[in-house]
Amino acid sequence: MRATEATPDEGVEVYDVDSGMGGYFTVSIVQEMDDGIVLVRVWQGEFIDTLWKSYGLFDGKAFTTYRSRLVNQRKIC
Repeated sequence: MRATEATPDEGVEVYDVDSGMGGYFTVSIVQEMDDGIVLVRVWQGEFIDTLWKSYGLFDGKAFTTYRSRLVNQRKIC
């Protein structure tokens, strides 16, 4: 069983970032930091009605990256 969380009313603004493992993570910005660095949260799962159903090991993980590495801006939900 995977955790679910409520969908924010305005949706979630997400980006793609190279995972370093031959693919991409879908991420949202959690915090802006200095020197163009951002703290991001990984989204791995799907929205079902108004809930987020987590699929994987990486869902919810956070890491820092450069904002310039974020591509394909869009909203999910």
